[in-house]
Parts: sequence; structure tokens; C-alpha cells
Amino acid sequence: MIKIGTFLQIEENKTFYKCRVINTKNNKLYIDYPINEDTNQTELFSVGTLFQVSFIENNSVYSFNSEIIGKGKVKNIPTLILSFDQEKLKKIQRREFVRIEALLDVSVKSKISSRSFTSVTHDISGGGLSIIVDTDNSLQENELVDLMLVLPLDNKIEYLHIIGKTVRIHERKEKNNLVSIKFEEINPHDQQLIVRFGFLKQLQARQKGLSS
Repeated sequence: MIKIGTFLQIEENKTFYKCRVINTKNNKLYIDYPINEDTNQTELFSVGTLFQVSFIENNSVYSFNSEIIGKGKVKNIPTLILSFDQEKLKKIQRREFVRIEALLDVSVKSKISSRSFTSVTHDISGGGLSIIVDTDNSLQENELVDLMLVLPLDNKIEYLHIIGKTVRIHERKEKNNLVSIKFEEINPHDQQLIVRFGFLKQLQARQKGLSS
């Protein structure tokens, strides 16, 4: 089920690392050396180290326990070899683009009037987002907008160009409203980055809940 190129998140002693599947063979996963998500530095692990592994596939999150059972090379790339028992694979939850609250910078340009402005998101998912706007903002429902989203991920900044459509204006008692926007045109890779961003935020929130 796990394909070559799949990104994995592995957890060891409440520390999270990221890596990529280089090869698969006979219930074994060959991964590149994990990178600490906090320090962005490559980490070294010994044979016998136990991990909790998670990954995203078809908008669902899967998890399994694994162990480093060896080291090797794939096309001159140093790898760790992880055990993988597909029968013990657990589906954590259905990922029908779960929304999470997040304040992210975004620039918005109307495709109708060419009016542009900057804003921040209120929440986001792989299928859309909502932005905070002034009550006098002229955006209308069912209006196409050109978005440039600033996404901080893996200790770097990603700039995602997205075409969206406003689906609802939420009037609030505050001095601003929320505009819900559905993604109409988005690069599949960029969409996976957003899904991964949400996945990491949920894992962090769950970890904080367990440690509190």
C-alpha cells in the first residue's frame, strides 16, 4: 500500500521526524535518514529503535508501529530499513479535508473587479479556507478570486497560488466578517502540502493534550 516517494512522519520519545520512502520490498520500507522537524537536522538511529509511523494516503491518515531492522543503500542513497506489517496498519481517521483554525497570510485578488487586498485566514483545509475581511469588503458570493497563500511548513515558507470561489459571507458581531472560499484550481502537490500542514497541527495538538 505504501508507495515509493510517500512522506512519513515518525515519532520516537515524543519527538517528530520526517522522511521519505525510497524503496519497498518484502514487508520492509527503505527510508532516507529522518530529519528532526524542530531542528531540521538529520538524525542517526541504531538498529532496534522503535517508532510510531504515520502517513497520508488518499486523504486518510494511517499509522503503524515499526522498528529499524537494518541499514542499506538504494542507488547510493543511505537508508534505514523499517519493518512493516500491513495487517497491523491502522486508519486513524477519514481525512475529508478536516478544517483547522490557522492564521495564515494570504493575498486576494478579485477575478471580476481586479481589486486586491491582503488578509489572514481564519481556518483552512485541503478543500478551502475562510478569510477575515472588513465589513465593508465588496466580495460577493460565487465570485472567483486569485489567492496567494503563505504556508509555513517544515521550517520553510511555501507560496501557493490558488484559484478559489467565494461560497458564503458570514456576518459577525465583530468589526469584520468571514468569507468562505472553496478551492477551484489548485496544484495537487500544493493541496497535499495543506493537508500535511493540518495533519501536523492536529498531531501537535493531540500531543499537547496527552502531555498536559
